[in-house]
Amino acid sequence: MIKVCVPATSANLCIGYDCLGLAVDLYNYFTFETANHLIITGCEPQFQNEDNLVVVAFKHVCKYLNKEMPTFHLHIDANIPVSSGLGSSASCLVAGIMGANAWFHANLDQQTLVTLATQLEGHPDNVAPAILGQASVSFMNEDKVVSTIISCANWYGLVMMPNYQVNTKQARKVLPDNISHKQAASQIAHALSFVQALQQGNEQMMLVSCQDYLHEPYRKKLIKEFDEIHSYCFDRQFPMWISGSGPTMMAMSIKKENIESLNQWMQHRYPYISCHVVCIDQKGARVDYE
Repeated sequence: MIKVCVPATSANLCIGYDCLGLAVDLYNYFTFETANHLIITGCEPQFQNEDNLVVVAFKHVCKYLNKEMPTFHLHIDANIPVSSGLGSSASCLVAGIMGANAWFHANLDQQTLVTLATQLEGHPDNVAPAILGQASVSFMNEDKVVSTIISCANWYGLVMMPNYQVNTKQARKVLPDNISHKQAASQIAHALSFVQALQQGNEQMMLVSCQDYLHEPYRKKLIKEFDEIHSYCFDRQFPMWISGSGPTMMAMSIKKENIESLNQWMQHRYPYISCHVVCIDQKGARVDYE
């Protein structure tokens, strides 16, 4: 039996649109066991077939390795909410990639795993941190993904998940076709400063770095609670942003008491928003054999 554990991810991190992502300690678990035919359990019936993203990704690796697709029993124990901005789809793709790599003892390196997952996902900002852990910045170099792990200080985070969904296609439609040269230069400077802050645990630098021109000013209109939560956090001098394309939001602080205070306020102000206190996952997706 092969067990794969994949962390949730927060993509974009405010200023790292489609390139910067962070792994957090909320996990989906997947087990692969030999069977006479494909069996999928632990998910809704409509996903218990060959269109399941885990199976699609497993097949993708089989094709890459020139191997025949085996039959197995796949069991999914999911804790990452679907369509929430925490990389639930990416976790399934990563599980299939990692599961196939383990099944065939292929020993593919991490950059190859990230590239294979990105070929299916379309962009690497969720799959890279899910595989690598911590934070990562990624970009395409011709047909391959180049990812760099960003070592992170001991941050605390609060994941805030509203009880509705934001369609990813809709979230992309609201984005501008272009920005000014001045805004682009500012975006680069803020992103570079954000990465330094993430590494150093510099909360004040992270706070002032969270000035985005590419997606957040437009997507926040799709999240009715965003402005008030954003004001609450920034008034208290710690940052928050939209996770992925939303509607999930994430706040981070180097001080645990800030996150605990925010969590209490959220429970009182927005009881219908599900909140989870998280830390940064350090290891990324993991495989165990039993």
